[in-house]
Amino acid sequence: MHAAPPVRVTLGRSGGWVAFTACVGGAAAANLSAWLALQAGLSAVVPWIGLAAGVSGAFVAAAWAWQRQAPGTLDWDGRRWQWAGRDGDVQVEIDLGRWMLLRFSKGPARHRWIALSRRQTHGPWPALRAALYSRRPADPSSDAPPA
Repeated sequence: MHAAPPVRVTLGRSGGWVAFTACVGGAAAANLSAWLALQAGLSAVVPWIGLAAGVSGAFVAAAWAWQRQAPGTLDWDGRRWQWAGRDGDVQVEIDLGRWMLLRFSKGPARHRWIALSRRQTHGPWPALRAALYSRRPADPSSDAPPA
């Protein structure tokens, strides 16, 4: 079986990912604060507390997502993956057809989330998907027995 051909995709920040993260963070903060206000017997101010916490949570989540999503180049050379010049492994965590969430791992405890869309890649989307789902070639430096 042949490996997928090399592909290189330069990515910027994804506004869609930042907006999604802001919505989820805001909803979580609003729900938690409204629940806490109800538990404390503050039912008259629950809507205001929920609104304030939701806006604050959305802002914090959006800032976190924006800061964590640094631009870079995702590169498949036919044998290994690189993100911003560093070797690692890429796994597809969510695939929605035109949008994907990838996890780039540089080691057992270090990883980076990469959100990308078909529109961001400016063309090589089919080649990128083929590389992500293709079988990795055997590592010639492994302890494989001689043929």
